[in-house]
Amino acid sequence: MHIKTFLRAESGAVTVDWVVMTSAVVGLGLATMAVVSGGVENLSTSTAQALADTAPDGGDIWSWGAGAAVASAWGELGMLHFADQAAAEARVAEVLESSFGGDHQAYYDAAYAFASQGTEIEIDAIGALEASAAAAGVELETGENMSYRELHAANEAGTLG
Repeated sequence: MHIKTFLRAESGAVTVDWVVMTSAVVGLGLATMAVVSGGVENLSTSTAQALADTAPDGGDIWSWGAGAAVASAWGELGMLHFADQAAAEARVAEVLESSFGGDHQAYYDAAYAFASQGTEIEIDAIGALEASAAAAGVELETGENMSYRELHAANEAGTLG
C-alpha cells in the first residue's frame, strides 16, 4: 500500500472521531459534576432543614398547637401556635423582611385576613406584629379590625371562623 492511498483512506477515521468526541463529552460531564456537586449537596441539606423546621413535629419555631401559656409583652395571653413569644417575634421579623420588605401594614393586612378566620398562627403573628410596629414607631391602620387581645379572646371563645 502506497502512502498516498493510506492518507486518502477514510474507513477508520469515523471511528476515531467518535471515540475522541465521546471521551470529550464524558470528560466534560465529569468536570461539571465535580464543580456542581458541593453546591447541590449544600442546597439539599438546606432544603431538608427547612422542611424539618416546618413539619408539625420539627423545630422550635413551628411547634404546632403549642398552646404554651407565657407572659407576653402583648399582654398576659398564651401563645396559640408558637412555643413562646420569642419564637413568634423571630418568625414575624423574618416574614416581615423576606415577604413584605419591612412593610408592617402590608403584613398586617395579609395576616389579619387569616387571623379573623381563626388561624392561630396568624393570631399570634398579629400580636407580634402589633408589638413590632409599635417598637418601630409605625401606626397600623386597623380600621374596625379586632385587636390582638380581641382576636385571642374570640378564638378562645370559639367565635372566629
